[in-house]
Amino acid sequence: MVEVETMVFEKKKTSFLIALLFLLTAFVGMQTSVVAAGEPPISEAGGPYIGEECYPMLLDASGSYDLEGDLLTYRWCIDGVWIENGNYPYIEWTWNDEFSGELILEVSDGSTIVSDTASVSIVNVPPVILAFDAPSEVDEDTEFLVQVNFFDGLPDPRSQTPSSDSFMVTFSWDDGTSDDLFLGSGEFSAGMSHVYEEAGIYQVMIILADSDGGEARAEWTVVVGEVASVDAGPDVIIDEGSMFVSSGFLGDSDSVTYTAFVDYYDDSGAIPLELYPGNAFDLRHQYLEDGIYNVLVMVFNDGMEYGEDTVEVTVNNIDPSFESLSLSPSDAVQPNTAVQVTGSFSDPGILDAHTITFDWGDGSSIATDLDGGVFVLSGSHSYSKAGNYTVLVTILDDDGGMCSRSMLVVVKAPPAPSSPPSTDSIKRYIAGLKIPLGLKFSLVSALDIVPHLLKHHMIRAAMNQLHAFIHFVDAQSGKRLTQEQAHTLMNAARSIIQSLNVR
Repeated sequence: MVEVETMVFEKKKTSFLIALLFLLTAFVGMQTSVVAAGEPPISEAGGPYIGEECYPMLLDASGSYDLEGDLLTYRWCIDGVWIENGNYPYIEWTWNDEFSGELILEVSDGSTIVSDTASVSIVNVPPVILAFDAPSEVDEDTEFLVQVNFFDGLPDPRSQTPSSDSFMVTFSWDDGTSDDLFLGSGEFSAGMSHVYEEAGIYQVMIILADSDGGEARAEWTVVVGEVASVDAGPDVIIDEGSMFVSSGFLGDSDSVTYTAFVDYYDDSGAIPLELYPGNAFDLRHQYLEDGIYNVLVMVFNDGMEYGEDTVEVTVNNIDPSFESLSLSPSDAVQPNTAVQVTGSFSDPGILDAHTITFDWGDGSSIATDLDGGVFVLSGSHSYSKAGNYTVLVTILDDDGGMCSRSMLVVVKAPPAPSSPPSTDSIKRYIAGLKIPLGLKFSLVSALDIVPHLLKHHMIRAAMNQLHAFIHFVDAQSGKRLTQEQAHTLMNAARSIIQSLNVR
């Protein structure tokens, strides 16, 4: 009976807890709804927006949202004009002129409207000259026309967007006069005529300025008066260091006196050019560096009659070459002894810089850079092991020209130290002689000190002792020693002395 009552109590307890949990959940949900209800949306206008005039820009309000998840509507205020954009947060806009300021975004959830601002900076785009039509040669007192076409804005041919700028076009004629022409928005063509009263060479300039300060320029040369015909000769190909030699002439061979100049275009500058009878001339110049040079010949006379012609001179690079290369010492050397490689070379391109590479043949190498005009080389190296090594010396100029030469270096290990000469053979010879024992003892005693002196490197003292031995033997010759015995002993001692002299 007790168990039944307990089970009933537990069931009631569980039902109570479930009901309580449901009640709390409903209460929290109600609280959440209360909090969210009536909250205004969030407006985000994006930006800052930075761009160029006439180039489309995407305005982005996608950062806007509503806490209740309501559908938002958008409208923008751009340049003081309100633009409805429905439920779409993006809008593309193009400023056709330079601008700096703010735009306004308004966002509505149907009951509340909130706004946000974003800064806008649109910079000016300068005009671009597309083409101009102008003569390069005109006669005196003759009117001619200059026409220029340009564009200002987005030049995309698929969808050109012109700016709203106006323009001032200035024609500067280089004769002390100029003309200005004002163009309104959308006018992209300008024409102006002019008359030169005096012959000459004039540098004409067109300056196109838009109303926001952007500029474009065009410049050209116009020759007023007759033009002299100049033939500077054919194009040529030579090697660097060689002399370019050619000749030319003027097509006009009348009595008019011309002044001529030539510029060889290697930074030497324009120099006077002598004209021979018949208005012929010679061209002569040495090129010290490879390249392509457009030689310009210019002539004119007092009446400003002008003419010019060019000749193309192609100068090929030439490889450097060895003049001498030597090794010191030239004989075999011992390990860890420095060998010196020296030499000289030449290069017709005397302005070329060079890189000298020494490959020593033992896995090591070194490179040295030489400035232009330096034509001597030097390098040293020592070898740690005996062997035969091929040294390769390479010269590379700064234009890719190259030459190389090799040399053999012989490295030999030092000879093993020789044993000091021995007096043992002389002692054995004395021991076999049939002479008095006292004499044998004296002879052997005179030799016993020699090995001791040699052991302590006292070579000079050992030689003196051997000389004393020779004198003693010579004194006994024909007496207690036969002449043959004495001769044998003295020759053996002299042989030891000679070997010690070599050491």
